[in-house]
Amino acid sequence: MKALLLLASDARRLYAEDVQTVLAAPQGSTVMFRYSERWIAPEVLGLVQTDQFRELPVILAFYHKETDGGAFVLPIRHATVVRTTEIAASYGFELRVGSYVDLSEYDETMDSVMAKGSDIVSGLPLNSDGDTYPATALGDQLPAVGRPSDIAKHWGRAARLLALHPSFENSYFLRISRVENSKGRELQFDARGRLAATGGVSVRIITSVYGKRYAPDDRFRLSCKPDGPVLQSASAAAYEIRAKHDSVEFWLHPTAESFDMLSQVTVRLADEQDRAGQVAAEVRLLLVVRRSRSRVFRRWVTASSGAVLVAMPAILGPDSSVAFRIGSALIGAGLLAFSGAVLETPR
Repeated sequence: MKALLLLASDARRLYAEDVQTVLAAPQGSTVMFRYSERWIAPEVLGLVQTDQFRELPVILAFYHKETDGGAFVLPIRHATVVRTTEIAASYGFELRVGSYVDLSEYDETMDSVMAKGSDIVSGLPLNSDGDTYPATALGDQLPAVGRPSDIAKHWGRAARLLALHPSFENSYFLRISRVENSKGRELQFDARGRLAATGGVSVRIITSVYGKRYAPDDRFRLSCKPDGPVLQSASAAAYEIRAKHDSVEFWLHPTAESFDMLSQVTVRLADEQDRAGQVAAEVRLLLVVRRSRSRVFRRWVTASSGAVLVAMPAILGPDSSVAFRIGSALIGAGLLAFSGAVLETPR
């Protein structure tokens, strides 16, 4: 076995939304796929139960089965397994998403997608009912990895190929292009798929949107919702998409002054009219908001200095210069005000 192949189908809308999530998620973030034990191929189940799969690459793909029994697979994303969790008679795969699959060999026609995808299906093991396992082994040659410099290109091609299928033909597709702070430094995901932000330093979430079709009466809404008080919206919380291609930027203000805090941000793109052939895209990002140690230190030094200067007239007594005592008290009061009103204010 060369790799794990994890499939998300369009049998239910919830499964199809997993396809959108895989396509939209930024590289390094984590997504969760869950399968009942009976839908995991025996070869894969044996590896999962003995924890021998972590070094294997993972391919995340869209799977569709026709009513006449024909089926195809469209590989979308490379990934690695972070961990698995056993819940009753099912398993959850926590996956770190990597590069997009290079689909440049596909013609942008449904015939091409079905022809190449059916070749993949023909080499997969079947269960006792003659169905493909959604969590299975891939023994043939792995799909090509897209070059990092061509991320937008590979995302766009995967979106256009998915839009050929009736399940996604009316959908808009989302990509989290970049997450950065107000200084322009890109935030990196840690080993658990979390971002780290600093209290008081704004965060920008930059998104890209694509839709195959656009009509003036469309009502696609792109929203960014922080969970909890530690992150506050510093821009419009939602936008209405009015073009086939668009880029939208959301701003957030982290406010953690006393201790580090964990928060979640949900970016969602959905059709408010809930039409057929439309699948919502949703990405959840975990942010650890850390106290700014340098900011706390500056605040402490400024407040301490101000307190000393305010107390200086009483320390020196009536024999000291009146002008010096007044000046010392005024400067100290100014430092205390600065530490409270400026250094506590989020940037």
